[in-house]
Amino acid sequence: MEWNRAIDNEHTHSRFDRVCRLMVRYRPLVLATILIITAVLGCGIVRIRGEVLLYELFPIGHPYLQIIARFGNIFGGGGSGAVVAVNVKQGDIFNKDTLVKIQRITEEVSMWDEVYRVLTVSIASPSIKVVKAKGGGEIGIEPLMYPDVPGTPGEMEMLKKNLYSNPSYNGSLVSKDGKGCLIVTEFKEDVPYERSFALLTKIVKEYSDGNTSIHVSGFPMLMGWVYSYKKQIEVVFAVSILLMILLLYCIFRNLAGMLTPMAFACVVTVMGLGFIGWTGVNFSPLLYVLAFLVGARIVSHSVQITHRYFEEYERAGGDKAQACFQTMRTMIVPNIAAVATEVAGFLTLLLAKIILMMHVAIIMSFWMACISLCGIMTPILCTYMPGIGKASQKYAGQRAKDDLLGRIIVGVARWCIGSGKTIAVAVLIILIGLAAWQSSGLKIGDPTPGTSLLWPSHVFNRDTAAINKTFNASSENFVLYYEGSKGSVYDPVVLTTFEKFARHMEAQLPDIYKSSTSIINTVKMVNETFHDGDKMWHELPREKKLLEGLMGYVRQNTDTGTFARFADKGFERAQITLFFADHTTESLRRIKEAAYDFFKTHSWTTDKGRFILAGGRVGMEIAVNEEMKRAHVLIDAAVFIAIFVLCVLSYFSFTAGLMLTLPLLLANLVAFAYMALANIGLSVNTLPIAAISVGVGVDFAIFLYSRCKNEFPKQNGWESTVLESVRTCGKAIVYTGLTTILPILTWYFISDLKFQAQMGIFLALIMGVNVILALTLHPLMICMIRPRFISGVKEPARTNPEPAMLPESEHAPKG
Repeated sequence: MEWNRAIDNEHTHSRFDRVCRLMVRYRPLVLATILIITAVLGCGIVRIRGEVLLYELFPIGHPYLQIIARFGNIFGGGGSGAVVAVNVKQGDIFNKDTLVKIQRITEEVSMWDEVYRVLTVSIASPSIKVVKAKGGGEIGIEPLMYPDVPGTPGEMEMLKKNLYSNPSYNGSLVSKDGKGCLIVTEFKEDVPYERSFALLTKIVKEYSDGNTSIHVSGFPMLMGWVYSYKKQIEVVFAVSILLMILLLYCIFRNLAGMLTPMAFACVVTVMGLGFIGWTGVNFSPLLYVLAFLVGARIVSHSVQITHRYFEEYERAGGDKAQACFQTMRTMIVPNIAAVATEVAGFLTLLLAKIILMMHVAIIMSFWMACISLCGIMTPILCTYMPGIGKASQKYAGQRAKDDLLGRIIVGVARWCIGSGKTIAVAVLIILIGLAAWQSSGLKIGDPTPGTSLLWPSHVFNRDTAAINKTFNASSENFVLYYEGSKGSVYDPVVLTTFEKFARHMEAQLPDIYKSSTSIINTVKMVNETFHDGDKMWHELPREKKLLEGLMGYVRQNTDTGTFARFADKGFERAQITLFFADHTTESLRRIKEAAYDFFKTHSWTTDKGRFILAGGRVGMEIAVNEEMKRAHVLIDAAVFIAIFVLCVLSYFSFTAGLMLTLPLLLANLVAFAYMALANIGLSVNTLPIAAISVGVGVDFAIFLYSRCKNEFPKQNGWESTVLESVRTCGKAIVYTGLTTILPILTWYFISDLKFQAQMGIFLALIMGVNVILALTLHPLMICMIRPRFISGVKEPARTNPEPAMLPESEHAPKG
């Protein structure tokens, strides 16, 4: 009752203050309501799914993706290819034991329900053919090594001859040195990556021995490796959280100050995770970085409000209700304003036409929006924390000290606005120039062969490099389609265009082109055999009737499964698949340019149909990169515009919007410069983090500006206002930054996932730059610009977010 009377005696009559008084008076009910909502949302945690489907990672509205979806229903395949290489260490593969092993692997893989059986290919597959001349002028098209492996030396030599005499097999299905063989397959699009990984690693474990090594590459294997680090990622985050707790204790030096932010963080975390479960959105391990970033922001906001409560508690003479009320009325509005800028960052991801990023925008925006409860819940939690009186006494003692950190912060600020002003401006200009120059090298997509998600020494990258070095085939395939009227594939123009296209790509891209596969290979073999095995006739007939006759012969003498990879039953559609060494940003650009250059001198259409680009894994990656390039510009612009507008509305000043937003550009340039320097490309995984990180540092400047507004009427001029503001809230900015930066930095040293480690450096860098700018550039700008939004109108108490974690001297003005 005494607490309620204390609140009633406050001479504040605004509607906002009345709401704050009601929440303090009925804080058990308010807290219970929040906890009930949390419990309801928390029930969704058990529904969280950790699988991300392939179509969620790509811009399904892009023409290439629509083409791939349409033709995928005919030929199968949609970017989930995997390549298994069987290599021997001694001798070659042409012995019965090794060939039986290859045969068993092929049979096992083709029998998996998770793969397209007709797209599973090796020298032991029934779809890999050899053309043989038989007696009486008859020609047969038979499996190369199916259903049995060679049993005699003569049969073994014949297998070698058939392989090495065929350009389509030599170097592709079997290595040129005879020490390796490829098994290529395609997983269905709805297969979880953890399942694909389990199947592929089972092959590696079962068939590897002292003389046989198994290497696996492809997108399903990559994502499987990423998912295999899920537990380690959780351990890394646990270590970061423990470090964060330790930092909180070191900052507050009491349990109440440590437990309050962590308690609020637990509540909001349950809300966020529960919401993810209820929405049914797949929560990939690669999104855990974003989740931790949100968690760090939760703690950061709560730390500020907890310190403010300590300050108000000391001023109120130990009155918990009064402290709670004053903290609410001064911190709710700035808390919501700061959260709004971060929510805006997530919402801009809706501009990307990729399902995963749209899902991220929705779930993370809600999660971040829940932090707006901090201004209400944190003060209420403080009233129930044991030992809050002793904690406030310790805080009051710290305020009276002027320690080394305080002197350094004030000294740096004094130098920046005084004798070092010219040097500071010069350094700033140089830094902007260097950062802009370096960030210009930022790539869209993956700039490295293999994958940048894993370290170069990782087994996946080693296996991918080994396969690329040994074979002329890979999981990086590029498809040219043909579609026309029924039977139009018989038109010689179709196959001759396919062949010319492959030769053009090989000539234009000799360093990354590997090989191609289509029905052309079988037609050439038949033509060669019809001419007594003369290699000069290993080509497509130039006469239309001869070509039509050969194609008809091949179709009549080949099983349906073989043809299903290259043409449909009605001969309305066909495809040629080209294999390339990698999908780096530069390679994708060159592949697309070369493909379209071909059709500058060749017609896209025939009399009965047309050619269509582009399919395969390379086509999908090109689509993603084009969407990333488009979305990157829009999202970055939208984030800065949103932050600018919100800052203008917060201070009712255009100048305030510019002063708060422009320095964020520098921090962003520095972060992008690091990405370019570390060879990190903008991808589906990195773009959300890059977009969100833009607004995480604006809080620090807002703290400083709000303190300046409060101090200006009490000080003698701009310089004293800035120095006093830096002295009083500088530690708050430093401590808040360290609470997030140090735990995130640990990722680089303890994570085996390169993506997580590099994002740790990226986030720590952008937040660290914003902390430094808040204590150097912003004081300089205030003194130089002397903005009216600071000096013109005294700020009402409730919009005065005064970060209270700083020790003030005994003579510092309070308020």
